[in-house]
Amino acid sequence: MQHPSVRKLFQEQIKYYSKPEQSTDSLIISHFLNWVNKKRITKTLKICEFGGGAGQLLNKIGEYYPNARFTNAEMVDGYKQYLVSKKIKFIKSSILDSGFPDKSFDVLIIRDILHHLVGRDYKETDNNQRRALQELKRLIRPQGAIFIEEITNNSEIATQIIYFFSKLNSKLGINFPSLQISSKIIVAFLTPNKLKQLCDNVFGSEGIIKEYRYKQKAELLGKLFHLGARLEKTMIVIEKPI
Repeated sequence: MQHPSVRKLFQEQIKYYSKPEQSTDSLIISHFLNWVNKKRITKTLKICEFGGGAGQLLNKIGEYYPNARFTNAEMVDGYKQYLVSKKIKFIKSSILDSGFPDKSFDVLIIRDILHHLVGRDYKETDNNQRRALQELKRLIRPQGAIFIEEITNNSEIATQIIYFFSKLNSKLGINFPSLQISSKIIVAFLTPNKLKQLCDNVFGSEGIIKEYRYKQKAELLGKLFHLGARLEKTMIVIEKPI
């Protein structure tokens, strides 16, 4: 089960997450193009992004690889009116229970999704994150690829403190938008090692897993929010063998 604050947050911030610049700095674009070029892929690909907002990232990928059918699986249907391209199919869906048939897509994308999959407690949150990866495993076709881009915090202690304090604030109802404090923001960040371990556990020998880490720049508020721990963008690329 997912905490109700998650849906409320993304409903409240539809206009923010629909801004064109939301896709410009994504590492997924270059990793996707590297995969396409390495495999010499020219066929029509079925590509799905979970939590794709207004489809900005999918639209950007389409500029480089137009031979694709794009699906934006969003749990908040309000994003549909902000879709940036008519070539993107909008489906109201959740990564925790997508409703898609097995082996539906050649490429699956999730970007900064896992830390929002909070549940009623830490154990359920961990189960949600694992369940999301299991859903990706179910949906990917042979010889397909999964691209996971996630903000990670290098301190396990910091990730737990942030989770418990953000969970507490969801009950206290303290809101300071200028300080990035909101009662609707409950987050469970992963460390890079925990994310890699989780992927290894879910995909195991059924996927070729590659990990890339990039230092993440953070403003003062971001550093305070993450308790001074080092931030990284962690990219996981999982290639499904034949």
